[in-house]
Amino acid sequence: MRLLGAVCALLAATLTLALTAPASADTAQTAGRAAKPKIIVSLGFDDGDASHAMVGSLLKRYGMRGTFYINSGDLGKSGFLTRRQVRTLAKQGHEIGGHTLHHVRLTEVAPLTARKEICQDRKALLGMGFKVRTFAYPYGAENAKVHKMAAYCGYNAARTVGGLTQPGCLECGGYAETLPPRELYRVRTPGSVRADNTLEEIQEEVIAAEEKGHGLLPLVFHRVCEEDCGEYSVTPQLLEEFVAWLKEREADGTVVRTLADVIGGKVRPVPGR
Repeated sequence: MRLLGAVCALLAATLTLALTAPASADTAQTAGRAAKPKIIVSLGFDDGDASHAMVGSLLKRYGMRGTFYINSGDLGKSGFLTRRQVRTLAKQGHEIGGHTLHHVRLTEVAPLTARKEICQDRKALLGMGFKVRTFAYPYGAENAKVHKMAAYCGYNAARTVGGLTQPGCLECGGYAETLPPRELYRVRTPGSVRADNTLEEIQEEVIAAEEKGHGLLPLVFHRVCEEDCGEYSVTPQLLEEFVAWLKEREADGTVVRTLADVIGGKVRPVPGR
């Protein structure tokens, strides 16, 4: 418990300094730019789906970087990214985060299994040369014990699914996560983007957060494909329309950042590595 508290305090202090540091003269004079972002949107893509290779290129065209949460034990399997594709994502500037070895529900397996899934996944990704600093709980399944495991395995923060408003339901929670997040190992999000969500519903999440003031809005995506892709999916066309719309909002102070860039902190080793 002392370790988790110390890590949280250090990272929170680092993030506060980063967010409150004075802007340079060049930055302050940039026409149409807000001195401080109103809303930071983090685009997360979970599970290492093969379609995410295309997503990386799409985001790069718009000058944006996303966070791709990888199950390292599934790399190279049918329907999943290969190691080469993940390396390409990293070279494009995207964040590579951990998501367990095999996408297990961490609250329903033995503690030793849960810790192995988190730590060994991070160890594998670090071994591939990635700077792995944040984690996403599969299925958003987490509790206090799992939070401690994520901290123990060297992550600077961990993202759940839920806790904020959901697309199409603006009364379902808060509008944005606090900066710094009130719980570094339970960074809140709206519910995952679903196949039946419209572009307008996803845009409403951003607009509602903007109207309420400053904060962090992590958005969670899964598969990106044309049709018959399951409940948690989005079409490439809708995703690009949303990204293009986000790009236009930069001048008003809504920016896109990776979760690692928002949280900050060094890349820590995995215990026993």
